[in-house]
This record gives sequence, structure tokens and C-alpha cells, in this order.
Amino acid sequence: MYRPYLSIATWGSVSLLMILLSLPVAAQTASPSIEAVPLAPPSASPNTLSVTPAPVSQTMPQSAPSVPDASNANPVSTLTSLAPPMSEVTLPDSLELVAKPAVIVRGKAQWETAYSDLRAAFDRGQAAASKAGLVVSGYPITVFVETNDASFTYDAILPIASAPTPPPVDLGADIKLGTTPSGKAIRFAHLASYDEIDGAYEQITAYLDAKDIVVKDAFIEEYLVFGENSASPGTTINIFVQPKK
Repeated sequence: MYRPYLSIATWGSVSLLMILLSLPVAAQTASPSIEAVPLAPPSASPNTLSVTPAPVSQTMPQSAPSVPDASNANPVSTLTSLAPPMSEVTLPDSLELVAKPAVIVRGKAQWETAYSDLRAAFDRGQAAASKAGLVVSGYPITVFVETNDASFTYDAILPIASAPTPPPVDLGADIKLGTTPSGKAIRFAHLASYDEIDGAYEQITAYLDAKDIVVKDAFIEEYLVFGENSASPGTTINIFVQPKK
């Protein structure tokens, strides 16, 4: 698992670019990574997961763990997203991210274990927030700060309802208070397992090249539905890239 567009200044795959420009992503049956058309409103969650990507859900199970879990039925959530519901826009869409107070866990991981390491980081952040009496109010977010072929440095971010006064003295090793990403961004969506997300980034790269958009050397994932493991088909992720201009 690797994020290719950050390390390649000019990505020129003609075949993938032709696919991106000639076919709506929703019509590609092999691995529908990015939605480029308006999405239907979320439907009721089935009792069991399907082998196809689940409908977009902006909700969280009633008895959920520290991160949204795609395997839990009857979702009910009070969490808020950085972006409007996918069902209300045509993707990709441009928007302004507004900074919110957050608990941030800084870490480093290998791509092979990225999903489980990120879940563990969110669990640590949730535990620290609970201990300090902070209310998590938004979906888990990862900012990939630095990447290479083998590993990456990340900020695992949990938005909170309000910044505490005074701030907690010690949230734990590599955990601090901060804010969620802010500024202009382009939002894409990944509606398949995390194992398939490299295909989404390849298509994002092609889109940015076709539009001649130069983006910052960091990217953002927001997990609206965070499955139990990297193969969970119901995973739903907002992917944000931020233009340099």
C-alpha cells in the first residue's frame, strides 16, 4: 500500500487517464474507488456486509468502538464530518475546510500494517480524550505528513467539541491538542476496502494532472465508516487534497 501521487511530480499514464476521462468511476466494476457522480442518499444498513461496497453512510453505530465500524448495523451518530454529505454534491468537489479543536496522535507506520496501526492510534487518542474529559465530536482523520516506499509519518486526529481551558497537563506520549486541517481542498471519496485505496490515489493523480492542479505534499483521509480490518468492504473514506494555490 503506497500513495503514489505525492512522490511523482508528473504522472503520465495515458491508459489510466483515458479511463478516468472516458468513464464515470461508478461504472467501473473492478474496484469502484472514486465516485465522480452524485451519490444516492444513504440507505438503511443491512444486517450483514455485502461483498460490494456499502452505500455511503455519514452515521456511526450506537454501541461503536472508538472509531466507526462498518460491520455494526443500525448506525446512529452524532459525529460531524469535515465536508457536506456526499449525497448532496457531485464529486470531486471543492470546499473550504474549517479548523476544529482536536486530539492529535503523532506516529510512524509501515504501509503493510497501515490500517491496523491507524486504528490503534485512534484508540489511543480516544482513551486520552476520555481520560481528560474531552468529547470526540467528529470522524477520525489521518494526515499523512511524510511518505516513502516503505513507511509514513502520520497525525491521527480526533475532532473534539471544544478546546479545554486550561488544557490537560499530559495526554500521553506523542499525543497533543491541536486542530483539524483547514483551508481550500478538493474532496474525493473511496467506497471500497482499504486494501483497494491505492487505485483511488492513482485516479486522483490522473485527475490532478488532467486539470493541471498542483497540491501540497500531504493528504488527508476522513473515515466515515472504518471497517474492522483493511479488507472490510463497507469502508467509506473522504480523501482531501489541498491545492498549493
